[in-house]
Amino acid sequence: CFAYAVLFGFMQPKLLEMYGMEPDFASWQKSDAWVVMAQIMRIVGAFEFLVAFLYVHYIAFPEKHASGLRLGVMQYVLLALVSGYRVFVEQVSAKHKAVAMKSLCIQSFFLITSLVGAKYAPKATGKKKMR
Repeated sequence: CFAYAVLFGFMQPKLLEMYGMEPDFASWQKSDAWVVMAQIMRIVGAFEFLVAFLYVHYIAFPEKHASGLRLGVMQYVLLALVSGYRVFVEQVSAKHKAVAMKSLCIQSFFLITSLVGAKYAPKATGKKKMR
């Protein structure tokens, strides 16, 4: 998540290259569409940072393991659904389908890791304190 936060927030050209794009920033940056796209990418980066912070915050404490891992499951189910839609339903070029399949494989790995972690993580002990 931290890597995606940095890529979406500060390294948009590198991110686009990773997704198989050959960005032409000289012409793109003159377009109003690029301004909107860069803003959207920064917003996604901010949310990726938030999710990464929550992972570290939840998973670092035994009484919050389950919450952090559920967060991971929810995030990677949603991301895998988006990538799966692009791979199996949306009509895109083979190049873009291959990129989406790569994303789907990565997201599926983290989804399975989160599911296994949620199943085998130590359970919190003790009662919750009422404030």
